[in-house]
Amino acid sequence: MENKKTVKNSVRKEIDKINGDNYIYHRFTFDAAIQNHTFIGDEFIGMDPIEETRNLNAFERVVAAGPYGFMPNLVEEIKKVLGEGNYIYDGYEIGEEDFGIYFFIKAELYESLLKKVKLWSKAVDVDGFMWWGE
Repeated sequence: MENKKTVKNSVRKEIDKINGDNYIYHRFTFDAAIQNHTFIGDEFIGMDPIEETRNLNAFERVVAAGPYGFMPNLVEEIKKVLGEGNYIYDGYEIGEEDFGIYFFIKAELYESLLKKVKLWSKAVDVDGFMWWGE
C-alpha cells in the first residue's frame, strides 16, 4: 500500500492505494444464521461450548484452508456481484454471533457496488442476515 487518504462519503472511509489504484476497505457483516438459510455446503463455526471439540476441529480445517476456507460459496457470490477487477478479496473474520468478509473495493465504484450488493441481498433474500452499520 502506497498511501492513505480520506474520501467524503456517507460514511468517511480511508482510501488505500494498491498497485496504482484507489481502494476502500470494507467488511460485509453477516449474522451466523445465514448459513442455515442458504449457501448449502458452507460452514459457520459456532461458539457453543457443548460442541467445543467438534467446532475446534472444524475451525482448524477452516484455518488450514486459508482465506477461501470459510463460506466459500457466499464469498464467490459477492465476488460475482462486485465484478471481476473491482475488488481484492482479503479474507474473513469469525465472531461469536457474526462473521465478516473483507474486500478492498475500487474507490470510484465503492458507493455503486455497495448498492449493488444491497440489491443482490434482497433478491436472494439474505438482506435480513446482513448488517450495514459498518
